[in-house]
Amino acid sequence: MKRSYRLQWEVKINRLKRRAKDVLWEIGRAFLMTGAVVFVTASLLAAWDWTIRSPHLRLRETVVKGCKELTEKEILAMAAIRPRQNLLTLNIQAIADRIEAAPWVRSASVGREFPGRLVIVVRERKAVALLKKNQEFHLLDGDGFPFKKLEAGEDSDLPILTGYLQNGRTDESLVKKAIALLQDLSQIKDIPNIGAPSEIHADETFGLSLFTDTGLCLKLGFDGYPLKLQRLAPVIEDLDRKNLKTGFLLIDLSDPTKVNVQQRNILNPSGLVGSGKGYRM
Repeated sequence: MKRSYRLQWEVKINRLKRRAKDVLWEIGRAFLMTGAVVFVTASLLAAWDWTIRSPHLRLRETVVKGCKELTEKEILAMAAIRPRQNLLTLNIQAIADRIEAAPWVRSASVGREFPGRLVIVVRERKAVALLKKNQEFHLLDGDGFPFKKLEAGEDSDLPILTGYLQNGRTDESLVKKAIALLQDLSQIKDIPNIGAPSEIHADETFGLSLFTDTGLCLKLGFDGYPLKLQRLAPVIEDLDRKNLKTGFLLIDLSDPTKVNVQQRNILNPSGLVGSGKGYRM
């Protein structure tokens, strides 16, 4: 009986010894791993500190591309980059966001060129028309987006869009139709010389009317502008054969199968900004 108890006791002691060895091994391995992590982390921090302090990665040159309406000096002022800053520590997204806050900027991208150059590429908006809204004029881009108010002293020879304010709100669908009309005028090749567009007036019932700087008015309705503009060529030729001046005429093209030509009553110019004359029928 005593021998049985002794054997059981020895088995327990041996089992505790084995567990103690396993625990010590795990503790030792944990210390080794912790030491390795600390060493690697300290090495990386030291390498990063050396990198950001390295004179070889300091910003030496900033190149700006794509600006026309804005100057390089204005773009750099918006970028607000400190001189001789380390290239790796620059927040290029924040720089791009600051530049894109400018009304003329559609998008901006910022990239690093090692060892010491920063490149800023700007994509500007192109103004295609002026929108009259509450006695103010706003520059519109090719998407019909009013991106900037025309300030006092600023000059523009863009066509003016009038009549697009309905119940205090801008009729965006009519604005887009006017932008599409301007694009058609610039792209269709067989349109006779009718002068430069000065104003596009919108009417929610009758659609768009185009006024040119020669005094011509074209009633065009709501859609189908390419066909209607192409129909203009034989009309102008017929007027030339009859020795009739095309200035100060109203040509109704809203129905291209039945074109109507009338003389317009000429009113004084409305005094709109830019080349728009603001003539009315």
